[in-house]
Amino acid sequence: MANEDGSEDPTVVASPAASGSEDVTVVAAAPAGRGAEQHARLDALLLGMLAFVAYWLSNDGQFMFFNYHLHLAVSFLNGRLYIANPPSWLTEFAFADGKPYVYFDPFPAVFLLPLAAIWGLTVNLAKVSIVVGACNVALMRLALGALRVQRSTANWCTLLLGLGTVHMFASWYGNTWMLAHLLAVMALTLAWTEALGAANPYLLGLFCAIAATSRSPAALGTPIFFVLALYRRPRFATAVQFGLPLLATGLLLGLYNFARFGDWLNNGYLLANQELLNPEHGSFSWRYIGKNVQQYFLRVPELSTSWPYLILTDHGLSLIATSPAVLLLLRRGWSERAPDAKLYGRLALAACAMIFALYLCYFWDGWRQFGSRYTLDFTPFLIIALALRNDPRPRRWSWPLPTLVVLSVLVNVWGTWFWRFHRM
Repeated sequence: MANEDGSEDPTVVASPAASGSEDVTVVAAAPAGRGAEQHARLDALLLGMLAFVAYWLSNDGQFMFFNYHLHLAVSFLNGRLYIANPPSWLTEFAFADGKPYVYFDPFPAVFLLPLAAIWGLTVNLAKVSIVVGACNVALMRLALGALRVQRSTANWCTLLLGLGTVHMFASWYGNTWMLAHLLAVMALTLAWTEALGAANPYLLGLFCAIAATSRSPAALGTPIFFVLALYRRPRFATAVQFGLPLLATGLLLGLYNFARFGDWLNNGYLLANQELLNPEHGSFSWRYIGKNVQQYFLRVPELSTSWPYLILTDHGLSLIATSPAVLLLLRRGWSERAPDAKLYGRLALAACAMIFALYLCYFWDGWRQFGSRYTLDFTPFLIIALALRNDPRPRRWSWPLPTLVVLSVLVNVWGTWFWRFHRM
């Protein structure tokens, strides 16, 4: 199988002795050629720097006051689970015994602990998001290098993530919700890199736990990493090792919930939704599917008779309008270059479908956004599937991928301009 640098490098099936096991064969991905690894690292560095500059220039430099997770991190450091004397502009809390609790997934607060310990509430989440977003771009390029698609495919798909999806808006805007999405993207991208490399089940379980505690819906996509772990290391111990970080995380979340609300399973989210927004059919219902199809597939800018003629509302744009390149998922077949392309591609699409199905039944669309931000919870899977669908093959046009990636970048650059000068 050809690598990025054109070398032939088939998948290796390690013997029991080579794998360190006495009772099982381990399917191990052959290491990519040295030239391919060097290309991937160089491209990752350059694309990450490009994203950082783009995000930094897009941001308006103001302090991001919607920083629930930062307040939670400071509370943790002070030995509290609730927010003492929250500022007036932070209103989304779940209350118990008169105390306001942050009901969003807690990992972003854990991630912010070192920064909060040094700078306290002066940490600007927008700047943190810029750095995290740029790192995501570099990590995605490394993941696509491990996937072993052609170098040009990897670069175009990485550019799509960084500048051609709602990931761009999330990175430069950077409030508490956007940071949570970005950390979920980071964890899922790291999981892909690990699954395509050593496939250490402990690490895969840990990355899945981080994704799930950054954005709960991302948990619906993580079973594919369990499948890949067993595919690479087909033994019972793999299942145990994968499950241990998830079990530990589940126990910690249960304790966290019990300490706040006296219930191991109540994280306050559905209760707060009901009190704050009072959804007509509850938080989840099939009755929301129709409006969500409109939101995710059909929503486009509104027309105006005055400048700038195209207007964005706080609902943002559909996935297709934000990133036209996703239409390339409709192409047939999979890469002939990447090992196990059909397996990885189908698993990636399955993960997208599981997460997306939840959002189709959810009452809220994300609000105050350029594109539909909930799609970020499955964007790493989307990028992997797109790369495998559009890797060059004989007798097949190669121009659609760069063309639609460039179009997607232009849409997101326009969206950045509109938000900076007409929405903020």
